Amino acid sequence: MKNSVVYSILLLMLIAFSCQNLDKIDKPENFIEEEKMIEILTDIAFVKAAKGSYKKVFDIEKINPELYILEKHGIDSLVFVENNRWYISQLDGYEKIFNKVKKNIEVSKIKFEKLKKEEDSIKRIKDSLEKVKNGLNKEKILPSSLDELELVKEELMDAEMENAVKKRVKSSSLSRKKKQ
Repeated sequence: MKNSVVYSILLLMLIAFSCQNLDKIDKPENFIEEEKMIEILTDIAFVKAAKGSYKKVFDIEKINPELYILEKHGIDSLVFVENNRWYISQLDGYEKIFNKVKKNIEVSKIKFEKLKKEEDSIKRIKDSLEKVKNGLNKEKILPSSLDELELVKEELMDAEMENAVKKRVKSSSLSRKKKQ
């Protein structure tokens, strides 16, 4: 008797689940290819990050970043929503798309960090040159010809090299003392 009740409940549950209407979403008429969808979702991720950091600027300039992205890719919001809904219904494919979007963001982050280091390095060099230039102007030692400028440049480079060697010698002797 117990078994028949359990089987009856299982049969009812099976019938109930099999009667569910599982509509499959049709592919949109204006279909966005996977690669383009990845580009759009990557751009949206960047814009949302920027919007979080620069919300005030977006508000002052009355910029709608999501609309800008859609215009950039030549689609309207309805086409995007239909395609996004279709891709969501293709769960495995959507996961693959998001993994590619994540990879794009990571690659861009690495590129940004590399550019930032290069910019910082260039700024330090410019600052050093400006400091040297200002020092020369204050001392009124500016050369009157290119030949003299070359000599001054070589002298400055020699002085900088000597200073670098002295610093290296000091730091290596300090590290030797620490090891002992």
